[in-house]
Amino acid sequence: MVTSTHWASPSPDIFWRLSPGVVHVWRVHLEDSPGQAALYRTNLSEEERARAERYRVPHHQYQFISTRGILRRLLSHYVGIPAANLRFENNLQGKPTLADPSSLSLQFNVSHTSGMALLAVTLEHTVGIDVETRDRAISDQDIAARYFSPRESAFLATLSPDHRTQEFLTYWTCKEAYLKMRGIGLSGGMAQCEITLDPDGLKATMLSTNEPNRENDCSLLRINAGQAHIGAVAVAWPSVEVLFWDWKN
Repeated sequence: MVTSTHWASPSPDIFWRLSPGVVHVWRVHLEDSPGQAALYRTNLSEEERARAERYRVPHHQYQFISTRGILRRLLSHYVGIPAANLRFENNLQGKPTLADPSSLSLQFNVSHTSGMALLAVTLEHTVGIDVETRDRAISDQDIAARYFSPRESAFLATLSPDHRTQEFLTYWTCKEAYLKMRGIGLSGGMAQCEITLDPDGLKATMLSTNEPNRENDCSLLRINAGQAHIGAVAVAWPSVEVLFWDWKN
């Protein structure tokens, strides 16, 4: 049972020690500055640079460039292909995969928000990850009533406002990681899946109300990403070892 999130500095050989039963989760502290973005912009494709230019708010542009550039550098270590040469394909919901046939066994997912990105890498088994800021101004009760299961919504309504927001974000990140793992995005229906949380650890269990045989087909874990951030990771395998690494430029 995973009971805590321990972030470590990686050794150079960890990229060669990834196996199908292991998940590498990487934490990236994003800077709101053009300097960090400039470090990674050169590795982006023309399509990625054009996408970055469409962001009207500068710090959104910087964070997209940094996250995408770091994703390229990270994956290049795993597959042995220069970062700028990696090619991606997106499914209908926009989830990227590596287009190179020699790299099909490597699965990954990425999420970023203000100040942080989380990246997950696995072999063979699909993966989804999500990260959110803890101080988001959200109408949690209204959203839960519309998009969560009746049990989840009723439970959240019993909590104090501060506690409710944190629990809401726990449910939200777990659901989004799970739906991203399945490659169906939020349109797959947050209300169609229910979560139970392990009170003694970080494990969560997804109970799919319209697919009752899916509850044991994956590993779902909450992530303590830091004082200001909360996250979750889902892997399409019932038992995995999760290792948490801090990315260094």
